[in-house]
Amino acid sequence: MKHKKLIPLAFGLAMTATQVHSAAYGVSLEWKTDDALTVFEGMNAQRNAFSELIEQGVIHDLFVRHSIIDDKQFPIINFVMEADSADQVLKRLEPLPFFKEDIVKVSEIRDIGTKWLDKEVVQNTYALELTWLEPQQNLLVDQILGKDLQKVVNWNAQGIVTSAYLSIQEFDGNMKQPTYSIAVQARDESHAQDIAKELEAVKTESASYNIMYLGYKLNI
Repeated sequence: MKHKKLIPLAFGLAMTATQVHSAAYGVSLEWKTDDALTVFEGMNAQRNAFSELIEQGVIHDLFVRHSIIDDKQFPIINFVMEADSADQVLKRLEPLPFFKEDIVKVSEIRDIGTKWLDKEVVQNTYALELTWLEPQQNLLVDQILGKDLQKVVNWNAQGIVTSAYLSIQEFDGNMKQPTYSIAVQARDESHAQDIAKELEAVKTESASYNIMYLGYKLNI
């Protein structure tokens, strides 16, 4: 009986994502320069400018990973920004020093949906994004999401999942299905894959998954 109650609850969360605009964008950056001195000299100005976005409340999650420029180690970030569109994300970043001086660039922007879970941690983090392989019957989607979203809630309580986003996947013929992405704590990519394989959508071969290393999540 308890399990049956959880399925409508989880599916209701998923359906909420179909009724609101996806306003969270995952952003990855990469260096456009191999001049370590330029990066070092501009780091404080860039950090201060980015902090203003944090203070405005438009940065939801922030991850730091290590990078190498001219044999020297520098931090570089991935983050989640609240915005109306990918264009708005770019417009907010354009005034930042590293963008104006052509030191860094956006390598990827992904609409990851609406945030519905969060946990404050500072550990190694991987993004795990699910994609339906083909359209599914509503009842099957309900069953799979019911199991997976409850598992995500349990993982969040255990500290395995630090955040989760619900979004909509579109197919030909105007078909739409709710899907999700999660940030997980893992020792390495292989461990993150093991976590992914525990999801019902993956076990039933209904969905594929993509894993990306995010770095260390910072409390903001």
